[in-house]
Amino acid sequence: MSQTVKTSVLVVGAGPAGVTIANHLGMYGVDTLVLERSPEILDYPRAVGVDDESLRSWQAIGLTQELLGDMIQNAPARYHNSKGRCFAFVRPGEQPFGWPRRNMFMQPLTEVSLRKGLDRYPNVSMKLGWEVQQLRQDANGVEVTAKSAGGETMTVQADYVVGADGGKSAVRELVGIELEGVTHASKWLVIDVQDDALYEPFSGVYCDPKRPHMVIDLPYGYRRFEFMLLPEDGEEEALKDENVMRLLRQHYKEGIPLPTIKRARIYLHHSRVANRFQEGRAFLVGDAAHLQPPFFGQGMNSGLRDVTNLAWKLAMVLDRKAAPHILETYNVERRGHALAMVNFATWIGSFYRPRNRFTEMLRDAFFDVVQSLPNVRDYILQLRFKPMPRYTEGLVYHPVAPGKASVVGRMFLQSFVETRGRQRLRLDDAIGNGFAVIGVNVDPALHMSAEDRAFWEALGARIVQVNKSRSGGRFAPPTSEGTLLLDDVDGKFRDWSLDRPQEQIIVLRPDRYVGAVCTRDGLGAVTLAFRRLLN
Repeated sequence: MSQTVKTSVLVVGAGPAGVTIANHLGMYGVDTLVLERSPEILDYPRAVGVDDESLRSWQAIGLTQELLGDMIQNAPARYHNSKGRCFAFVRPGEQPFGWPRRNMFMQPLTEVSLRKGLDRYPNVSMKLGWEVQQLRQDANGVEVTAKSAGGETMTVQADYVVGADGGKSAVRELVGIELEGVTHASKWLVIDVQDDALYEPFSGVYCDPKRPHMVIDLPYGYRRFEFMLLPEDGEEEALKDENVMRLLRQHYKEGIPLPTIKRARIYLHHSRVANRFQEGRAFLVGDAAHLQPPFFGQGMNSGLRDVTNLAWKLAMVLDRKAAPHILETYNVERRGHALAMVNFATWIGSFYRPRNRFTEMLRDAFFDVVQSLPNVRDYILQLRFKPMPRYTEGLVYHPVAPGKASVVGRMFLQSFVETRGRQRLRLDDAIGNGFAVIGVNVDPALHMSAEDRAFWEALGARIVQVNKSRSGGRFAPPTSEGTLLLDDVDGKFRDWSLDRPQEQIIVLRPDRYVGAVCTRDGLGAVTLAFRRLLN
């Protein structure tokens, strides 16, 4: 039996990246079909860490509060040497993007909530138990053939296809994109336990020169252990319950009951990135595009950055608000940062296993010095060392060569603001999910020509004026109809204006990256630049 289905976007893979982009596309009104090979959600926690950027992406689709209900928020991390002494720790408390920076979660629970989110959109459907077999594309669209476990076949005709189908991506193979990089020689035994009574409310990294390992506190009585296998360890022997328990016992002192082993698996670590993230009308996201060791917990988060970047561009092209060439900026903007995260995670892993006792002593001495320097200590404590995306090319406008301090191409802050009715909201919830032209103590509409205003309105952009908090009559309400007036209740825009007095107007992209900044007199040039970038 065979059937033919037509859709605007076909998403292959229903993991976190695939279902997140389907939610975004659903929000934008794009007809979307998700195909997933597995008939059900895999019942084990693969990824265990989620950051504030990912939470902000889920905020856009209205799911963050629900998802946070199953997470350990603001989770600290502690790094121990071979003698058990804590030589470094991370304890993030800042929320520059409006959400906790480091959170522990159970991927199956999150996937359930993300899939339920699709039920809100009549334009999105999902079919489980279908495996992609063939993919053909031309200038007019993509045709994908899939097969069910029962032997049925389905042909999907789509404008675009998104490969979110993991490290062994069929989409990647069928369009001829190669993964570049290495697979590391060491193997790791990953153990998930339940009914855990151990009180270690942090992620513990034990940097033993012989056998480094990680212990991660998870919600609802679960805990993750990851032990590096030694050359003499046989895989079959390592997986036996008695050997697993032997490794666990070092953390369960006398009087603490041993947990129940939920599962144990052996994994290889990869440091690989696709040589391009786009081939014609096909795009790769998540593990299909890049694979990184788990040492920094950014694998899934990097995938969510991918889909947040790609979704709004697909939506604008399909809605004819932008030309198809803007889709080429997905590879331009995302691949470089994905590669940087893979390299960073690989480098972090080198700290986990010092070469010998001497190098371990040097490392510990270095971090002892760091702890005595407040600014450097806070840099580590607040996770400011995490490489952040910065787009110098793509859908951004730099009137001059960008300096290191430029905010253009970076994710914009998210603070609380108040509406005229004193409703307190996070910035993104106040301004909506499209473009925004934000004036700090100024109404951008007053500095637009009628033609420029029509351009931004055609994009669905929100025109916003954010006033100094409780300024009274000091800053007059906007006189332009349709301008959203907000109060800078948290003072973050005040700080922005003090540090950057020439950046009075901010063009914010739908993915919450800064597209441009300018004075009120420079808004015309910025509008012209975006007209050229998008058309």
